[in-house]
Amino acid sequence: MFQIAGCSLWLSLLLLALVRGGSAELFRHRLTIFAEAGRMECYHQPVAATEIIILEYQVIYGGQGEAHINFNLMDPQRNLLASDHKLQSNKYRMDANETGVYKLCFDNTISTFNQKIVVFYLEIAAANQEELERQALIKEMTTDYHFDRTYTHMHDYITKIGVNIMRSRQTQDYIRTLEARDRKLAESSFTMVNNWSCAQFIAMIIVGMLQVFMLRSIFNTDGRFYKLWKKF
Repeated sequence: MFQIAGCSLWLSLLLLALVRGGSAELFRHRLTIFAEAGRMECYHQPVAATEIIILEYQVIYGGQGEAHINFNLMDPQRNLLASDHKLQSNKYRMDANETGVYKLCFDNTISTFNQKIVVFYLEIAAANQEELERQALIKEMTTDYHFDRTYTHMHDYITKIGVNIMRSRQTQDYIRTLEARDRKLAESSFTMVNNWSCAQFIAMIIVGMLQVFMLRSIFNTDGRFYKLWKKF
């Protein structure tokens, strides 16, 4: 994710054209963010035309209120491409029509006091990603038959390793999101119990002082409250 403004915009677009013009590598990123109450969290991502935008988000913690949030996705001209209102999760897959910096925002202005924890996954892939990988593989494998078999086996092993690593990372990300949710819930419960304990302690002090005052007023025959107690 990049925060881009002014001249940095053109520099980022130039780098985007140079890097993605010669490679077909995927861009994958997963983030866990804290959307404060009454605020909007926005992120910017350079995307080239014809690339595919894959986005998925989920609110895993909603504080004392409901676990939902507003979401907006805008193109480089800040035209609205997608908009959600009070949803807990959603998925998007769309083609980029123009090159530029796309903006995605998580809007928590619907909440006055409750902080939200949001996990979102963003992937930017070339439209012809599979075809480019297939052509590159054919080009490498047509040099020699023995190299063909060796390369195929190596490629299969590397592919399996890459898939296993990706699954392990997804599992770790899921565990981290659960830990973040549980930690937030534990902190909220601790604050609630602590405040309630303080309120009970203050109430006990007030009740104790009131009892002492009442007992003293009963046995103090010169006091004003003694005459009041005699009436009862």
